[in-house]
Amino acid sequence: MRVKGYVIGVVAIVVLSLVAGSGWTKELKKVEKGAYYVVKKGDTLWAISQSFYGNPLYWPILWETNAKEVVNPHWIYPGEMLYIPHPSEMAALVKTPKPEKKKIVKKKKPILSRELVLFAGYISPHPISSPYTLGTSVYDADKTIFNQLEQVTLFWNSNAAPPKVGEKFMVVRNGDKVKVPGTKRVLGWEILNLGIVEVERVGEDRAQGVVETVAFSVHKDDLLVPLQVPPPIYSLAASPEGKEGVIVRLQENKDAGGLMDFLYVSLGKKDGLKPGMVLNVYSPEGVNQVVGKLVVLRVTESAATCYLWTSAMPLKPGMVVKGGAL
Repeated sequence: MRVKGYVIGVVAIVVLSLVAGSGWTKELKKVEKGAYYVVKKGDTLWAISQSFYGNPLYWPILWETNAKEVVNPHWIYPGEMLYIPHPSEMAALVKTPKPEKKKIVKKKKPILSRELVLFAGYISPHPISSPYTLGTSVYDADKTIFNQLEQVTLFWNSNAAPPKVGEKFMVVRNGDKVKVPGTKRVLGWEILNLGIVEVERVGEDRAQGVVETVAFSVHKDDLLVPLQVPPPIYSLAASPEGKEGVIVRLQENKDAGGLMDFLYVSLGKKDGLKPGMVLNVYSPEGVNQVVGKLVVLRVTESAATCYLWTSAMPLKPGMVVKGGAL
């Protein structure tokens, strides 16, 4: 229908009242069915509707009924013959707009979850610092290693703003200096993301919080940094062709990596790496054979944290990684 929806809605309401009410004006009251009307000079659909129905708001019905003759409802010409529906016909002519079907948007499932990316460590050019630190257990001052849901104290330096109730912090720890195997080249320091603490109460010189999540061992004196949640990884992509580096370390300095372990490689942003890209790991036997695939999770300038996606053998520091096709 060419008539605007809001006009049809108004007409529908008035039509029902007309059908149930007095009906036609006196001029056509004796006619049981619709009639034909010859347009005169100066006529408009608005005026004709007023004349026959006693209400100008029925003009869209006249237009719809005479759509073949009236292309533009604002222009009708003397001599044109219009059909004027009887009120009993009009209710059937008013089409109630069908409600729009809601589009069902299917949520895309991530390949690697936000939590997995969140707790992947990374290599920083320098050790990190923070004015916020983790104190002792609220109920056991001698306890130095904390479990999930444990109540803990939080401290901050005098030059820092107190934390806010509801604020969340990532528990982090500076690890060892990381060098490229077989060289003196220093990539940086390993930074471990250990867990999440949420602030529940704030006092003058300390706050109280709860250990919301523990991914790795959370200790007294670990640093706290405001939580920044990264996006999950929804798809995998090829990494830049021709880029070559090595596995420099496994997270927590393990000797060898198996499936679902985190590893660090000596390729980073400067090499065009981005989260979701896949790197190939090659055999240490000197043959050009792929023995594993890594998915990039986090990237710094000269290094990347990867997730061990597939492996035909334990992966160790010093093994060659290259960019290329999936």
